[in-house]
Amino acid sequence: MSPQHGSSPKDERARWMRELERLSGFKTQILLYGNVKDTVLYPLGWGTNPVVAGDKLGSLRESLFEFLNSRGIYQIVGAYNLIDGMVFSDTAPMSWSQEPAPSADDKERPSMSRLYEQLLVENEKFVQNMLKGVSRAPRPNNPEEPFDVALQQMRLCLLNRRVPCAFVLEHASQLVGSASHMQMAERLSFLRLVKTAGETGIIPIKRDGVAREAHNLLIIVADRLTDLPTWLYLNNPFSSGIEVEVPRASERRHFFDLYLPASIKSNEVQGERGFEDLVDLTDGMSVRDLYGIRKVARETRADDGSPLKFKELVDRYRYGDRESEWDSLSPTRLVHAEKELGKRVIGQEAAVSACADVLRRARLHLSGAQHSSRSKPRGILFFAGPTGVGKTELAKAMAELVFGTEEACLRFDMSEYGQANSDQRLLGAPPGYVGYEEGGQLTNRVKANPFSVLLFDEIEKAHPSVLDKFLQILEDGRMTDGRGDTVYFGESLIVFTSNAGIYQLDPHTTRPMIDPATGSPILNVNPEIDIEYPIVREKMLDGVQGYFKHVLGRPELLNRIGQNIVVFDFVREPVMRLIVERKVLPSIASQIRERWKITVRFEPKVVDQLMQLGGGDVSSGGRGIGNVAEAAVLNPLSRALFEMMTANGNSMAALEGQTLTVRELVPPAEGAGRYNVLYDVS
Repeated sequence: MSPQHGSSPKDERARWMRELERLSGFKTQILLYGNVKDTVLYPLGWGTNPVVAGDKLGSLRESLFEFLNSRGIYQIVGAYNLIDGMVFSDTAPMSWSQEPAPSADDKERPSMSRLYEQLLVENEKFVQNMLKGVSRAPRPNNPEEPFDVALQQMRLCLLNRRVPCAFVLEHASQLVGSASHMQMAERLSFLRLVKTAGETGIIPIKRDGVAREAHNLLIIVADRLTDLPTWLYLNNPFSSGIEVEVPRASERRHFFDLYLPASIKSNEVQGERGFEDLVDLTDGMSVRDLYGIRKVARETRADDGSPLKFKELVDRYRYGDRESEWDSLSPTRLVHAEKELGKRVIGQEAAVSACADVLRRARLHLSGAQHSSRSKPRGILFFAGPTGVGKTELAKAMAELVFGTEEACLRFDMSEYGQANSDQRLLGAPPGYVGYEEGGQLTNRVKANPFSVLLFDEIEKAHPSVLDKFLQILEDGRMTDGRGDTVYFGESLIVFTSNAGIYQLDPHTTRPMIDPATGSPILNVNPEIDIEYPIVREKMLDGVQGYFKHVLGRPELLNRIGQNIVVFDFVREPVMRLIVERKVLPSIASQIRERWKITVRFEPKVVDQLMQLGGGDVSSGGRGIGNVAEAAVLNPLSRALFEMMTANGNSMAALEGQTLTVRELVPPAEGAGRYNVLYDVS
């Protein structure tokens, strides 16, 4: 890769670079944390102003060496970690390009390692004279510990007032077991850093013939600021922290402007928005991710040989050669989506229509288009309604319609995530905690199958910490798990279900209020009174919004969902009959036919009897009539099949091809306690 590119009149540096340049003028200790393991795109000579020398890709250490050297102040610039030991910038290998040939001045100047050794030798007496009242120069706590020795040597150099020095302490997170439970040796090491920050030497220098002052500098690099003891930086005027973030939009734009092939950037290939689509689609990605996208763009073409569209390019990087199951979905199937979904979910026309619109919008890549977003999930739905009305069934039906199997519906029972640490089960425990290696239950499944319907059942039962995580998923379409891997939800359809809004809640306990006369929960929506669907919908919406705003205290979650709250109506008697006729009894007959090759038919009187038994129980929905069918039909039918089997030599094979017609249900005799069936075999 060529290390240098055209001049850049604009300062395209990352925010942390600008902060480092500002703070290094008066702070003696700077903590860099966050995205510190990433590749860095940095301008050559970025310690000078203006920045006009070009750009380069390299490690964080290389970028810091470039900054410290280009300032023209420091005669010693080094970096230390436990693996490499002390490495100086004039001898450090460069990972992304050929090292520049040394100049004449470089050949005449003594090496940094030699200056470092000279400074250590002479500093014994220098430090004794500087530290009044101290009988001898400080020694390492443990002379046999390499880190302790290196830390003391860096401290001696930073205390000097003759040779300007700057050091980078790398991988500081790995130098301490736990910031809140430090061993004495760890505590002494970091205490030495605190003292060094306040005692760092100020050195008179001349720049452009003008007398100035410079101070020595220590940069500490950690994964997270919380990995370090808080007393290292809190209330410490000599220290300051800077978060190294993933590239922002302007930085991503600058990267692609430098490195993406011109053939793929043209508006003729990418459409009206062109380049900006790629900038939006890569939101949250690291520089290393951007480099991977560049590599895919150079090596991969569409089937017709043309450059990949930006969406295809990003998907190819995220998911490999796997074809998008959304894009391969025939538009014909979605034209009649209401009919297909209605075969499985009966009597919920409004809910089915709303879901069909979301699926069509998702197929056309228009989810979040009103917000100019390119990274949100394919669709977001919130199913609200009483139990047994088809919420889970509709989610499964959508998975089957789009992805060809209801197994693409990944269900999470949110009542299992009601504890304070439940977010770790869902998204993965942080490093050092039990289960860290396993990852999160949600993130693992989405990584394995990004094309899926994610069903979060009874979301109101989840712990608030879990709800907070959903905010990022709904807004950005991504989540970083405990192992540091970014999981993308841009190809997923997210469905929440909730019973919130059905009952009136006690404002003090947040539990359903109980009618003292009946002992039953007081309904907010009463199916006996609220007959019309518009009234049910209005009350349910008010109940759901009130629950999330006032009980859970999470109105922002509803804001992310927007107008995609889908209210399910109660399953009333006419719909209940259709469920019995089209789903319950056909399901029983289908399973017997598949398993035993026996055809089962039900007379209309059986439907009438089932409706008399359970059709009036609106509160339990379609699940309730299914439970009635289990006791009144399935159990006695199983006994009948066993009778037929024993009458044929204990073999069901002799019954294959026969037809069993159930004519009537026989209610239990007084005290018998179970149903029977009257049937004919032909």
